[in-house]
Amino acid sequence: MPGYLVRATLIIAFVQFINALEYMIFNPLFTWMAPTFQVPVSQAGYVTGIYTLASVISGIGVWRWVGQLKPRRFLLCNMALLGGLTAMTLTTTRFDVLLFWRFLAGVVGGTTMGVASSLLVNIMPPQLRPRALASTIAAFSLVSIVGMPTMLFLSEKIGWQSAPATIGGLCIIALPLIVLALPEQSIEASPQAGLRWSSSLLFHASGNALAQFSPMLIIPLLVPLLTTKLGASGDELPWLFFAGGAAGLCATKLTGRLCQRYSGYRISLLGSLLFILSLSIAFIFNHGGALFMLLFLAAAYCRLVASSAVAMRFPADSARAGFTLLQNTLMSLSTAAAFLLSSWLLSVDGGGERAMQGILLLCALSALPLPWLVRGLESTAGSGEKISHARRRLTRRRLASNILQADPAGFRTKDTHRQHHHQHAGDDKANHPWGSGVLQNNADQNAGDRR
Repeated sequence: MPGYLVRATLIIAFVQFINALEYMIFNPLFTWMAPTFQVPVSQAGYVTGIYTLASVISGIGVWRWVGQLKPRRFLLCNMALLGGLTAMTLTTTRFDVLLFWRFLAGVVGGTTMGVASSLLVNIMPPQLRPRALASTIAAFSLVSIVGMPTMLFLSEKIGWQSAPATIGGLCIIALPLIVLALPEQSIEASPQAGLRWSSSLLFHASGNALAQFSPMLIIPLLVPLLTTKLGASGDELPWLFFAGGAAGLCATKLTGRLCQRYSGYRISLLGSLLFILSLSIAFIFNHGGALFMLLFLAAAYCRLVASSAVAMRFPADSARAGFTLLQNTLMSLSTAAAFLLSSWLLSVDGGGERAMQGILLLCALSALPLPWLVRGLESTAGSGEKISHARRRLTRRRLASNILQADPAGFRTKDTHRQHHHQHAGDDKANHPWGSGVLQNNADQNAGDRR
């Protein structure tokens, strides 16, 4: 991969890392924040929920026209706003004001990932797009490996205020990197480049939402599942999460390479089988927490990368930003639905082992349709681009036909004259005092003027 593409990939991954960390940190961080805002720790769900709600609203509101904006300028504004809104949580001790700032941060953050991913994919050659996309998804693994432990460590040693302040600082660092490493405009946007709502559009944009739904069912009960069902101790939890995050990172990078050689259907099928195997370990045994975490997170990221690599072939480059934003919006809805369903099932049974096993079974069943959905996506992926190219070819043919009908003699005369001109240029290039290259350039220029 050329150096400028490597730099662009790293910058986009850094932006995704910041955006994901800013979203994910407030739930565990609320353990330290709750006394400041004089509310119970159980209110953390409202902080996360209002952010998700805002991201869904912003995604639905702008996905049709976001492709008409300049992506680099859009990212600059979003990262500046995200840093400022995150830092604003340090200025209040009222819970309702905190929710207000988190809502505004969700409006900004909900559009950042879609635009960033679309910009990166558009500047990449088609054969490198799966690897580039995998690199951005790997940023989510790094949040679990590096970001979350660091923020929680700072909160424990310094105070919870250090986490929002650090994230705000990372947003500031990202601004000059975006300016230096990313293109101003990767494609020529136009009002005609927007997407139209259709069943095909919804079908292609829903793949990632389905891939995300199954693992998100487990996330709310992951800690009690490891400690109560699989016998892990409290001291082992950080290492289990670190190992799982590392496995997810390796699986993400490997899947990105495999998508260049194998079909998304085969990769998603393998990932789904490993995913169900990990759930079987948790369902049947009372030990094996490390193996469960390794397989669970590796398979979850494998499925997500495979689905993303296939879905990105559907839109034309000019419509990719809107498509990716819609895709992320559906993922947010899927995540919220999984959280609500899992929490409801746990509350019905009092959070016992029976409820855990029921959620594990539901998770396994919901994972089964993804490979066949990916197969359907592969059969129709790229249709938008093919249709667009066909239309452009048809337009050129019609234009040539109209010219020929309007002035057939002139059209033939110009074409014949061009052929004679190139013939004479070929006869004389050996005797030209400045060489054949100059003569050929002049000939091509003159031919272009006549055309």
